[in-house]
This record gives sequence, structure tokens and C-alpha cells, in this order.
Amino acid sequence: MADRAPFVLLDDARTEGAAQAHLYEGPSEVFVAYRPAEVENALARAQAAQTERGGTLAGYIGYEAGLALEPKFMPRADARTGAGGPLVWLGLFATERAVEAEDVPGWLSENGTGQATLGPLDPQVSRGAYEEAFATLQEAIKAGDIYQANLTLPLAGGYTGDPVALYAMLRPAAKAGYGGLIFDGSHWLLSLSPELFVSLKDGQARAKPMKGTRPRAADAEADKTLAEDLTGSEKDKAENLMIVDLMRNDLSRVAEAGSVTVEKPFAVESYPTVHQMVTTVHARLQPGKGAMDLIHALFPCGSITGAPKIRAMELIDRVEPDARGPYCGAIGRIDGDGNAAFNVAIRTLRLTPIENERGKAVLGVGSAIVADSDCGTEWRETILKGGFARASDAQAQAPGFHLIETMRFDPERGIELLELHLERMKASAAELGFTFDRHATRNQIQALCFDLEQPARVRLTSGRTGNIALEATPLGAPWSEPARCAILPLPVDPGDWRLRHKTSDRGFYEAAQHVAREAQAQEALLLHPDGQLTEGCISNIFVEREGRLVTPPAALGLLPGVLRRSLIEQGRAVEGEVRIEDLEGGFFIGNAVRGLVKAELIA
Repeated sequence: MADRAPFVLLDDARTEGAAQAHLYEGPSEVFVAYRPAEVENALARAQAAQTERGGTLAGYIGYEAGLALEPKFMPRADARTGAGGPLVWLGLFATERAVEAEDVPGWLSENGTGQATLGPLDPQVSRGAYEEAFATLQEAIKAGDIYQANLTLPLAGGYTGDPVALYAMLRPAAKAGYGGLIFDGSHWLLSLSPELFVSLKDGQARAKPMKGTRPRAADAEADKTLAEDLTGSEKDKAENLMIVDLMRNDLSRVAEAGSVTVEKPFAVESYPTVHQMVTTVHARLQPGKGAMDLIHALFPCGSITGAPKIRAMELIDRVEPDARGPYCGAIGRIDGDGNAAFNVAIRTLRLTPIENERGKAVLGVGSAIVADSDCGTEWRETILKGGFARASDAQAQAPGFHLIETMRFDPERGIELLELHLERMKASAAELGFTFDRHATRNQIQALCFDLEQPARVRLTSGRTGNIALEATPLGAPWSEPARCAILPLPVDPGDWRLRHKTSDRGFYEAAQHVAREAQAQEALLLHPDGQLTEGCISNIFVEREGRLVTPPAALGLLPGVLRRSLIEQGRAVEGEVRIEDLEGGFFIGNAVRGLVKAELIA
């Protein structure tokens, strides 16, 4: 990736009516601003170069660039930078490659290498700090200082692999109409935004502010009820109307008198994880005004600031400890003929490579605070908005992907540890967005086992929609004791979500098992990068220490086995650090089917 040239891909991933993607590669010149005082100059130089040489300007403008476009903010603007990256990054591209919507996955496949994973993204602001910021904004609302403010926070975690592959993974689930993939030479932006900031075609400007959210539900009737609730919500309509009025006011600064109109107010659009309320605003620009004038008049978008806009931005500057960076800015293009389109850079990941295809991922999320907002509800809505970025959501929608439980049947005792198996599958289903009926599944298991007369291995699989399958096979020969084990490096990032769930996506485990078996071992024990052992490919690891079993902590990245949980709940096992040298005096491996057996390392 180090030798990859900067590029911009502007992408429409909607399933219906998707427009062509715009691909820009090899900029002839790049216009960059790192501090607010440099923003106006960068935009002016970009506009002058395009006027002189033609071509397309494409790239992004960070939220804090908006501070430089408002003179009131300049005295303290330098305290806010672009979160470690540019406030403005616009490339001048001589040519554009149009990519048909159906061909974008192919382009991503050709230009992305291998697989990618996105680790858990955790809030970088504590719940307590969020509550303090929320209270400050509500005090300002009650005092009549503002009507609404958008309160945001960053989520952060790690990623591995090629960012192009990660975008390709997230894109099908997000189905974003105004997405984009940008590499600026140092950082990556993966934008899966459903929101248009502003477009300009033949002098006609269009904005589509988005305000009002409900989560999606797996059940069709429940999902319909949520959409209808949003449609009829006076609170959400009031929030939406505030932003529409703000956008109309901003547009009127550059529009012909009387040309600003509203179309389709309070429409509800549905996306894979949320329903959103949107309203469309149109305006015709004054003669001599163009895309840069629109940016100066509208940026940043009112839907991610609040109303009144300037005062809301002042309060945001006061209560949010971190710069937003590209988040809440805009990604898009200005064509040589004057037409333009920019998104609101929400649902946008910023990736900073570190080494060996690993790096840091930051995702901004937020919600609108009004007089009757509830802090707990807003916190949950804010975190919900990061759901689209779980790589698990994208991978788990792949055809044939399912959850697995492998259980032991005994003719006298039935399924061993049945409730723990069902509880683990239920927890995985909830996290990955699967439907799972624990009661119905238990009944089907009991029906299957009714005619079994010999010990058996029972395999349960559950699909995304709740469809389950059961299979009983002979238990087979027990593991020989001591079971022979080989040590191999953990084949995926410790933050990989697949380590925490038992699923059909087990190729990395199977590859490690294959290597171990070639070395005449029965099991592969996996070694964390920090030198701690985590688990076996089909078992958990235990060492005896001071009369109790010690098993590696789940936080290292491993499957919390059912036998492991049972031993911990009985007080027979505890979590603790286990290293290679701890195995020298003997150790155990175990799972719910084979039980606990003595093990040894192969020479």
C-alpha cells in the first residue's frame, strides 16, 4: 500500500437507481490545508488552477475547515486541527473514469488485496463526559441560546488488511447513496454516507438534510412499525424542520430571490441498519455564483451542527474534546463545467496505517439534542449509528454464513450443558443481527434426541433469518491422552470478531489445524502477539495452578467455550495469563464434546 498513488472513488451503492461511480487517479496537483488559516488560500488556489487548466477537483473538506469560513471563529480556530490530517485535501484530476454501478465490486476486487478486518470500535468519550456535554447543551436550549445541537463523539479501534478490501466488505451492507473511498497519500477515508450535502447542476442547487432516526428490526412487522413511528413523530419532524429552515437560510445567501423551495418534506428512507427522515431543498444560484460559493455559504452542513448554526458550532467547540476531522465535513467533486456534488461525511471511517497492514480506525457518530431529548436515548442512538461499520455485519450476510453449536448427547443425561450452548448462540445472534428463537430451538433438539440410543455428536446451525438445522453423528473415538499439541501464531488480528463467535467462517482455524496435523499433532494452540497463549482451534487451554485450573482471558481474543464457562461457574477454573513455559509441567485442553483431557507439546 505504501506505493499506492492518491485517488478518489465517489460511489453510489444503492440497490435501486444507483448512478455511475466517478474514479479519479493521479492528481496533477493537490491543494492541502492543515490549519484553519490555510483553508481559504487552499480553496482559492484550487479554484484558480481549475479555471486555468480545467479538470475536476475531487477530495474532502474536514469539519474544522468550517471554522475558517466564519470570521467569528478565527481567533481560536488554530486550537482545532483536522484530527491529525488535512482540513482540506482536493486533487486536480485531468481525467475521470466512469465506472458503472454494477462494475464497482469488480474494480474493488481487482484493486484490493486479500482480506481485511475491523476490530471493535469503542467510544473515546466516557458516558459521564457525554452526560456533562449533553447537560450543557440542554441548558443552552432551555436558556433560548439554541434550539438544537448535534453532539458527537469518536469511536476508535484497530483494523488489519487492505482498506480497499475493507471498503468492499462494508459497502454491500451499507448500500450508501453518497459513498466514497479516498487515499490521500497518508490516510484513507471510507465513506458510506446516505446523506447528500449539496449538488449543483446547470445552476440548480439541491440539498437533502437528514435528521430523525429509528433502528431497523429483523422482524418485518416490527420494522414497519418503527418506520411508521418515525413518519408520525412530531419531535423528529420538528428537528428536521429546524435544519431545513437553516439550510434554506444558508442557500438564500447565494440563490436567486424566491427560488428556494422544499420538496418531499419528512420523507422516510430505509437503510440496512436505520430508518432516516429526510427533506429535499432546491435553489437556483445567482448569476456568477458557483460551487465554491455554495461551499462558503453552506459549509459545514446544518444537519451536523444545529440551530442557530453559529452559536451551535460555538457550543460544539466547547463541549466536544476532540476535533471531528473529516467526519461531518464533505466528500465530493467539482467538475470543470461547474457541476458539483458533495456528501455529508457521516458514517465515514478514517484509517491511519501503522505497519504490516495494521492501523487505527476512527469513526465519528452523533445525534441531535433538543429540549425534550433523553440522554440515555441519545447515547444509544449515537452508538447505534456505528453499527454499519461492524465488519461482522458485512461478513455475516455472506451466503451460507451461519452460527454453530457442537454438543454432546448422552443417552442418560441428554444434551450436556444444553442451556449454556443455547445462551451462547443467543448472544452471538444478538450481536450479529441474527434472528434466534431459543425456545423453538430447544424443542427441535429434544425431538431429534428422542430416538437416539447411543452417545452422539449433535451439530446445530442457525442462519440469519432464524432457520436452524440439526445433525446427529456418532461420537467417535475419544482424544488420545495426552493429546499432542503444536503451537502456532494467532492467524488473525486479536480484535477479529470471528474469534468471539462460533461460526461457519472458520477457514483460519482450519488452516492452522492442517499445519498442526502435518506435524503429527491433534490440536493447534494459538499464540497471541504478546506471547500469551489464547486457545486451541477446537478447544480451550487450561493449566493447573495452586489447585485450580487457569485458562487464558477472553479479552485476548478467543472463543469462550461452553466447557470453559461451566468450569469457571463451578469455581474450578479462573482466567489468567498462560504462556508457553507454563505448559512444561503438563496442561489440559477441552471442549463440550470431548471434555477435559491431558495434553502435551510435540517436540
